Amino acid sequence: MELILSYVALLLYFAASLGYMGSLTARHRRLLRTAGILARSGFALHTAALGVYLYQQGRPPATLAEWLSFYAWATAAVYILTEVRYESKVIGSFVIPLVVSLLGTSVALPKTIESLPPPLKNIGVWTHVVLTLLGNAAFALACCGALMYLLQERQLKSKQPGVLFHRLPSLNLLDELCHLALSVGFPLLTLGLLSGALLAYSAWGSFLTWDGKQIWSIVTWFFYAALLHGRLAGGWRGRKAAILSIIGFCGVVFASLGANLVIRGTHAF
Repeated sequence: MELILSYVALLLYFAASLGYMGSLTARHRRLLRTAGILARSGFALHTAALGVYLYQQGRPPATLAEWLSFYAWATAAVYILTEVRYESKVIGSFVIPLVVSLLGTSVALPKTIESLPPPLKNIGVWTHVVLTLLGNAAFALACCGALMYLLQERQLKSKQPGVLFHRLPSLNLLDELCHLALSVGFPLLTLGLLSGALLAYSAWGSFLTWDGKQIWSIVTWFFYAALLHGRLAGGWRGRKAAILSIIGFCGVVFASLGANLVIRGTHAF
């Protein structure tokens, strides 16, 4: 049942992404409304799929496929809240395709049954996973907003702005979106790292286990700390902040998917 719900959710997300991207070239409000309905419907079924997973497994994600599904869900949730906050559905043209890629990869990966070691079967694991997922989802939103900012800036500098100029939000709104996403994602990442350190101490007697994911997550934390400090104290705005937001998200992706391939450790994937 979980897999069926995930496939249907993926189809709805995919249809929504086509609608969102189509709205960039065709100015039809009905197309955006339909895309929004499809995205919310996909999110509802995705939520149901994860509910079935939690009922059957009763544990946080322990494999890459499971983690990607949860990450796709968190990213969709953050986007829907953002759409309500800014009343700008066109942001979905960049976020929902990312959700499709995450969930699509999740359902394509082989399904394996993993069990957590006894020391990790506690509420602390859930706290660490939820905080980290939401923080990374906020950074994904910041990256999408940064990409839109760079595209819109290019349109403005062009002598003959294309159709995207009239579809994308203003530079001020996109910069505000990036700042808000970073301001939300950074404390979530901080709490996620702290909860992970406490969890590691309770399980293995050390706050740091020095595996690839943990090391690169700390590096990413320092990068985002410098970026936020630069925005607040150094006046970093616009193009510079947008480029750094994209670089930071590349670090998040590597920390999540590639770091443990370099240095294996306590994380399952």
